[in-house]
Amino acid sequence: MASTWYSLVSQKLYLAQVLIREFDQPTTSTASTGLPAAVIGEARSQAVAEVLLRARDVLLTMIARLHQKKTETPHSLAELKALFEYDVAEVETLDSLAQQRSSWWNHLAQLDKALSQPPAQKKTVSADNIIAVAAEEGPDRSLQALEQTRAAMAIFARELEERHGEW
Repeated sequence: MASTWYSLVSQKLYLAQVLIREFDQPTTSTASTGLPAAVIGEARSQAVAEVLLRARDVLLTMIARLHQKKTETPHSLAELKALFEYDVAEVETLDSLAQQRSSWWNHLAQLDKALSQPPAQKKTVSADNIIAVAAEEGPDRSLQALEQTRAAMAIFARELEERHGEW
């Protein structure tokens, strides 16, 4: 039987999947709302990111619950690590993913940072004619990137539930 926490993670990931599917559809509400398609696209992108970030928080709580931390609700990997005096395989896996630049965990961290802070000011050409060579554009919020992160999270959560559900 699936745990209630796994069900909640799955629900969030399913809702993100629904939004991602709709992400690519022509915006029918543009005419009725008068909003440009770019605004609606940005709202959808941020909505998917927010649901994925909420799923990440629930996943952290799920891991805590699987290890008998019945009242803890960690909101970061550091908080989850602090709960245990012993090594926990899931924490080690997430720690490893946090070190990998292209991992789904790192992508979520980048999304969280980008959505929690105002955008960096763009450099302009000054009187000294200094030209910016590279500008940080933020995390990839494309349909493909969001779906890859969602799918990887779903696999991780499913494997976690299966591993602990055997007991």
